[in-house]
Amino acid sequence: MPKSRFSHDQIRAIVLEMATAGTLKDLARKHGVSTATLHRWRRAVSDERKPARDRLRSLEMEHRRLKNRYAELSLDYLSLRAALVKDVNREC
Repeated sequence: MPKSRFSHDQIRAIVLEMATAGTLKDLARKHGVSTATLHRWRRAVSDERKPARDRLRSLEMEHRRLKNRYAELSLDYLSLRAALVKDVNREC
C-alpha cells in the first residue's frame, strides 16, 4: 500500500471541512482526491470517535446507576434514623 500524501491531521481537517464545503466534488478537486476517498476518510474518522462515544455513554449509565443507589441509601439511612431517634434533625 503506498504512503498517503496526507497526514492523519490533514485528513481530519479535510473531513471537518466537508461540513462547510459547497459540494464534495469541489472539495475533492481542491485537494486532488476522489469523492470516494472523501467518503472513506469520513467513515474512518467517525470510526475513530466511536470508542470514545461508547465509553462516555457507559460512564453516563454508571453515573446514573450510582446516583440512584445513593438516593436509595440516603432514604434508608433517614428511615432508620427516624426509627432510632425521635428528633430526626438532631445528630446521633
